[in-house]
Amino acid sequence: MVRQGLGGYPFDSFPPSSAEETRLLTRALRMEPGSAFSVAGAPSALDLEAEGRVRYLMVNGRQDDGLWGPLGALWLSEDGSRGGFLVTPWAVWEGSEFVRGYRGAIGRGWTPGQIYRYWQHEVWRGSYAIDDEQSAPTLALLFQIINAL
Repeated sequence: MVRQGLGGYPFDSFPPSSAEETRLLTRALRMEPGSAFSVAGAPSALDLEAEGRVRYLMVNGRQDDGLWGPLGALWLSEDGSRGGFLVTPWAVWEGSEFVRGYRGAIGRGWTPGQIYRYWQHEVWRGSYAIDDEQSAPTLALLFQIINAL
């Protein structure tokens, strides 16, 4: 769900004012490859259930409402061959920037493990803070955790 906002931002107020609005935000549009301004969509339930234990780094920064908080979680599969970035519902726009960066790195030949290690060991992160590595028994549980923050 994208609403017209002030100053070029796609959202004019957060947090959502109703349960219906929250439900709509968690089912955001999938990113369209041709649009630099699309927002990242939620992964399908099948994608979430298919992945077992994951390691993750919680990324904090300026959320869409201007407040500091979690933007999402950079995750890596137990075998290190798969990964991605799950976006919190309060940072659809800002979190989508991480998704675009992740996709760009993959497009330049980086592996999910290399991307994860880059952010895990990056000393200067600009306006972001990365928490210490944690783990979750499943990707589906990690998705529930970031949606509850």
